[in-house]
Amino acid sequence: MALVLPKKNLGGLLEYYSKNYLVVAPVFRNGNVTFDKYQVGDEVELEYATSKTSVKKFFFPPKETLLTFSGGEISTPAYDEKIMVFGLSRYDAKAIEILDTAFGEPLEDTHYMRRRKNAVFIGCVGPHMENSFSITNLENTICDLILVADGDSYKIQILNQKGNDLVKNKFIERAQGTDPQIEDIYTPDLDLQKVMNFLDKGPDQEIWHSLAKKCFACGVCAYVCPICHCFDVEDNLCVNGKTGERIRCHDSCMLADFAKVAMGGNFRRDRHERIHNWYHHKFSRAVKERGVPDCVGCGRCITHCPAKIDILQVIKDCEAQG
Repeated sequence: MALVLPKKNLGGLLEYYSKNYLVVAPVFRNGNVTFDKYQVGDEVELEYATSKTSVKKFFFPPKETLLTFSGGEISTPAYDEKIMVFGLSRYDAKAIEILDTAFGEPLEDTHYMRRRKNAVFIGCVGPHMENSFSITNLENTICDLILVADGDSYKIQILNQKGNDLVKNKFIERAQGTDPQIEDIYTPDLDLQKVMNFLDKGPDQEIWHSLAKKCFACGVCAYVCPICHCFDVEDNLCVNGKTGERIRCHDSCMLADFAKVAMGGNFRRDRHERIHNWYHHKFSRAVKERGVPDCVGCGRCITHCPAKIDILQVIKDCEAQG
């Protein structure tokens, strides 16, 4: 016997889960599939080829208050809400795994980890994402359940005790058949070591000057990336001088002022330096620090780049010169 979720029960199951979790799911918003808070009546699409946004923003928000201060007293926000990510693709599941390491070592980022430790993940196996490519093994490590479409229902694979608890409801049924077998085939599109060899040569190679003539340095590639996690921190002080807050917001090393310091110095003033730094961090420095690139090959940066820069072609050019 196998566990299945009839497609007709999907809305009821999500409404049931919403009683105990902030449910985040791939829903239609303005004609696009995007991850957003599920609301009763939302159209959920689990067999999507791509989603406009990832789930990163629910664990690392675009803007958040880190602490507030009043006089000599400091307080930090509480994170009591439990997040359920429903319908997570294999690309974004791998991205969360990488973010766990980036925010967890060598010291934990308190704000990220408080949200992350209360979360549960239900993955889905869908088609390859638009403009996606293979650069790292997408084997699942964080999902508690995985759904696989099978006609009028979804077959369910339970991966741990959390997953076992999540299927105990009237919306998931038993049916004839076997559990789905899921393979994460990994055939890399390039030789990463050769890419690293070239990137380590620095920013003065012709490729970076050439890209600087095309790139708008707008940071879109970083903002749509499910892994990029640069941020800025600032203190906002009230006019009374006694109260205020410390906030952080998403930032990008592609932006002109990212490496700007006091007295007007800028470690990467020129655009070609910033472009090289972005690629070097993702495909060389991250590999040396954490063993995998800060890229899962989801292709969002290719899809949304206003200058039509193809990241895969860029790293293939790096490979050819490495």
